[in-house]
Amino acid sequence: MAYPINLLTSAPECDALLEAAQQELRDLRVRETVLAAQGERTSESATDTTADLAAQAAIIAALAPIVPNLPAGSKARINTEADLRHATQRHQNLTANQQLRGPVAALTRALDLRQVQVQIAEINTFVAEVTARKAAL
Repeated sequence: MAYPINLLTSAPECDALLEAAQQELRDLRVRETVLAAQGERTSESATDTTADLAAQAAIIAALAPIVPNLPAGSKARINTEADLRHATQRHQNLTANQQLRGPVAALTRALDLRQVQVQIAEINTFVAEVTARKAAL
């Protein structure tokens, strides 16, 4: 859908719109760069978090059945219990942080980036139409 550029009746009106559009483009390009970088980090972090969660779950699954079979108060049981506690805490922390670093966060960043890219394309269309109207005046 074309913009109603026929409403523009002078070059200064066109210039004012073009200047505002250029400022908006600068801001959006900065946001695009930031979101792209954040998206890369979030995707990498989501992959790392998923792998770490699997590793911690495997450690918990391996250690949990061993602890009851070890002699109470033995150094082996104390160390194994500590390792199990550490793995369990790590798993809980990773699960809690998945909202910030997990797949949902990665996809949300990707959506934000795509929205900014669409805005940039639309402003470029607007600039082209206003520039053409200015040339016709």
